[in-house]
Amino acid sequence: MTGRLSVEVLRGVDALASLRGEWEELFEAVPSAPPFLTYSWMAAWQATVGAGHEPLLLCARDGGRLVGLLALSERTSAAIGTAVRRVSFMGERIVAADGLDVLALPHYARPAVAAIVTRLAAEPIDLLALDGMPADSPMLSLLAWQLGNDGRRAYTLATHQICPYLDLSAGWDGTLAKSRRPHQFGRLLRTVSGLDRFETRSVNEPGLVGAALDRLLALHDQRWAVQGGSDALTLPTVRAFHHLLVPAMAQRGMVRFEELWVEGACRASYYGFERGDHYWLYQTGYDPGWAKKSVAFVRMGLSIKEAAERGVRWYDLLRGTETYKFDWADGARVTLSAQAVARRPAARLLASARQLRAATETAAEAVFPARSLEVLRHWRRSRQRGKASPPPVRGGGLGWGQSQ
Repeated sequence: MTGRLSVEVLRGVDALASLRGEWEELFEAVPSAPPFLTYSWMAAWQATVGAGHEPLLLCARDGGRLVGLLALSERTSAAIGTAVRRVSFMGERIVAADGLDVLALPHYARPAVAAIVTRLAAEPIDLLALDGMPADSPMLSLLAWQLGNDGRRAYTLATHQICPYLDLSAGWDGTLAKSRRPHQFGRLLRTVSGLDRFETRSVNEPGLVGAALDRLLALHDQRWAVQGGSDALTLPTVRAFHHLLVPAMAQRGMVRFEELWVEGACRASYYGFERGDHYWLYQTGYDPGWAKKSVAFVRMGLSIKEAAERGVRWYDLLRGTETYKFDWADGARVTLSAQAVARRPAARLLASARQLRAATETAAEAVFPARSLEVLRHWRRSRQRGKASPPPVRGGGLGWGQSQ
């Protein structure tokens, strides 16, 4: 470092595009950075899911060199007739990015974060909601110091998501032995591999990943159709996001589709990202007509085996506590959510509405019977497409919106 860092604040889509070269150079210099901090992820998000949000980019520089970057997104909402300025992480809303943080050169990490957080605290933001931060982020203590002691805002920090993972340092045999169903996996693999035209495929070539994404989406739709659909990949904007993202990530050698084929068709597909010794499993899909053959379970085991053989150390299952993840996971981390709310009635009301939506979704999942949840999910999909009519649930209906 040559001295005090300066922080440049850039706004707008043009500013985002102007940073591409510097951003990509910075990312390459941070070996531990996840795929969710790439320029490709953010640009695809802004062009699709984030349309209507304005990029807010805080750039820490040392003598003009970009050494740290915090990518945020802002929009103005109305509450009780008052405009409220809301700021959150770019790239998080709807598409479920984990580990969002300041992207900084390793030897600049602490000073870059300090400079950026100090500048962020000076912004006239009514509602700052930073979801998905890693629990070891240097931002956490600095946000608490800058915002927790600011009498103009109410600052809170809470657990956001639980993220299971596997440590593959013991190799495949050791990992399988620690799993919940090692003998069952072996038996099911022998059964499936004996079927006609059984094969596994891994797709990561730029010219082939588009078709692999289409197969994943089709299988994901089939798998969730009987349960009312999935938030993860249903919306047209989310699908457009992945269609932009996947070719760009393939050019960087960071995306993989891992498929299981039987009888001439793809029966299960796993979509993830890889960098160095870290693999992130992002989405899955399988043919429900083949569920009794456990094709999804088998393909996941083979995905873990192949990752271990490639030298992957950390197999990250990302957010969610679904049972299938804990067939394999041997640990879990958490991400955190930091929120700072201006002491204005409109800002507090908007923050309360945000928290209520999240709590309502959690309560509905816990209380409603499975059939009612299917109906509610179908209704929610229709409402998001502008074709909604109230869901026919006996005893009254409940609809919920998307958080944030």
